[in-house]
Amino acid sequence: MPKVRSGVNPPDGGWGWVVVTGVFFVHAGIISSAMSFGVFYAEFRDVFQESAGITSFISSILVATMLMCSPFAGALSNLTSCRTAIIAGGVISAAGLVVSYFAQTMVHLFFSVGILTGLGLSLMYAPSLAMIGRYFDRRHATASGIAVSGLGVGNFALPPLFQFLIDEFGWRGALLIVAGLMLNGCVCGALMRPIHLAEDRTVDRKAQSSGDQELPIVHVPFHRKVNETFHVSLLMHRPFLVFSVSMFGMVFGNSILIVHLVAHAQNLGVEKTSAAFLLSIKGVSEIFSRPLNGWLSDRGKISKVYYYMIGVTGMAIATLAIPFASNYTGLVVCMVLYGLFSGIVFPLVAVLVCRYSGASRISSGLGWAFVFQGAAFLLGPPVSGWLYDATGNYDMSFFSAAIFTFVSVLVLLLNPCSTTSRTLGPGTGGLPDRPDGIVVVSHVKRDVSSEDGIVVLSHVKRDVSSEDGIVVLGHVKRDVSSEDGQSNPGFRG
Repeated sequence: MPKVRSGVNPPDGGWGWVVVTGVFFVHAGIISSAMSFGVFYAEFRDVFQESAGITSFISSILVATMLMCSPFAGALSNLTSCRTAIIAGGVISAAGLVVSYFAQTMVHLFFSVGILTGLGLSLMYAPSLAMIGRYFDRRHATASGIAVSGLGVGNFALPPLFQFLIDEFGWRGALLIVAGLMLNGCVCGALMRPIHLAEDRTVDRKAQSSGDQELPIVHVPFHRKVNETFHVSLLMHRPFLVFSVSMFGMVFGNSILIVHLVAHAQNLGVEKTSAAFLLSIKGVSEIFSRPLNGWLSDRGKISKVYYYMIGVTGMAIATLAIPFASNYTGLVVCMVLYGLFSGIVFPLVAVLVCRYSGASRISSGLGWAFVFQGAAFLLGPPVSGWLYDATGNYDMSFFSAAIFTFVSVLVLLLNPCSTTSRTLGPGTGGLPDRPDGIVVVSHVKRDVSSEDGIVVLSHVKRDVSSEDGIVVLGHVKRDVSSEDGQSNPGFRG
């Protein structure tokens, strides 16, 4: 019989730093492979003699599948563990690239690279980020910044490496070598030791049944099972939904830059190796920017949402400047600035999703947020490719990317709740209507007060849950008191 595992609060250290190391290498060697796949774009276009719009679909489907399958990756993590999902993802993504070696048509690559490899990446991406949210609370942004800075390392190292592999072994041989790189995800996944948090409310079956007493069989409605697995109710939570829609605009612009920057530079007369190095320059900026900005955001001097908005605005300005850069030096400056500002944004994505969904539901929260990102990546590169086919250059493509990025900031401004307060969880009035009768309140930033004996909650940092009529408070920073004269001194749960 399995032992009872008592829930703990995020340790903010310990084995968590090993997890951060594993997530760092997932981003550096694996996720960045998808982001650097634009190097193969020009090769595929020339080999298969297809239009820019059609060729763009390979990278678009790859990243879109990686992101849009995240709810299923989150569900698998909920049913098994993040470790299992990541190891399975390493095997599947490698298999997709091996199958791509035999491709004779563009459609073959759509399925092998786009769907199969994308599915494997999905099983590694969201679960790895979710593990940081489970191991860290106060230092979440710092840990996330260190982990996702691996993407900057990968963006620096992989584009010229991919170009070298293509030149030496052809695109088929290069894909086989990248497949071997994907298998390292299995090693990283092995480092993801499961942790059981207090809000998970994990209870042993025997403890529930009080000895040998048998529990009655209760029919659970299908919709409730779906919600418990996928947490679909998050999509009805306004702050979470607004943030996800905002990410759609930001990623739409980002996807255009990632896929078409190398081809744009080549159109300006830049040689292939130097053009691929532009993505590396962006990666170098991110290497320094991501950990630093993660640490700064944890200092609490400015709201993480406002900090995020500043970064997205900077990304839009850098993107807008690309069409005006008429030489390689100008493009280098744009990429340095873009990397510095994106280094603010991407470490905060998982942090803000955790804020809006809660640590116990972060796998599902990231999954649904990545669906919006995946839709943006599916549409962005093909639309910009068709603009290139119509105009003969990428200027309009980058203008549209900048516009969508700017609009994503405005979307956040439309929802004051998403910028001025912490989330209370999905449901009417900010309170989740849980079918099991359990009420969860997450991340209350300001005082919640009332009169006539109702408890006043001040600065609740973690979940407040009701279980069998007993209220459990986690990490209350200040006083919990009642207005009828009975009060409880401040404590830390």
